[in-house]
Amino acid sequence: MKYDIRLLTLAADTLLKTTTKPLHRRILENYRRHAMLEVSGRYHEIFLPEMTVEKPFYRVATPVGIMDLDGETAVKGFYQSLIDSGTTVMLLEEENIIVSDWGFASEALYKIFMTAEAATAAGHVVDDPKGKYIESRMICMMWPYDEKGKMIGERVYPAATCTIEKCAEEDFISLEKARAVFDPLIAESRLTEVA
Repeated sequence: MKYDIRLLTLAADTLLKTTTKPLHRRILENYRRHAMLEVSGRYHEIFLPEMTVEKPFYRVATPVGIMDLDGETAVKGFYQSLIDSGTTVMLLEEENIIVSDWGFASEALYKIFMTAEAATAAGHVVDDPKGKYIESRMICMMWPYDEKGKMIGERVYPAATCTIEKCAEEDFISLEKARAVFDPLIAESRLTEVA
């Protein structure tokens, strides 16, 4: 297979090898688990009390403007819309993360796996109505965390331009394939205790 969905967490995994401050480790571990849960369609688990504050706030830039998602119900609706549109499976390449007491910032090339139908709905022109595609786009993010390493929210700013390319059927990563890889990794993931 051409693509390895485990690369989703490569930057966090790499930084965890040298990060010693408990709060920073907790933030990176939380982000790592969050990413695997999101891509696996298991977003409800992101809102467990050990991971996320009671009232998260997301700000996401979209082609039609800024979308503010205030509170768990709004954010869960956003995640469900990714599943409904078939755009929840992604991997990251070239991710750079800076972690600090306030949270982390990241820049990465996002590759989103989508059907022709999802690609068309996202505004792309595709040549095969039964084909599989990958949208590639640079994204900058800032995620604030509280003093216990719980996520407060996300700020996501994608580049205005992107590319779309056809993906061979055997290289396409479906939600089911992502779950098969991430379910055992999520089960063994741990969060560092913060005093």
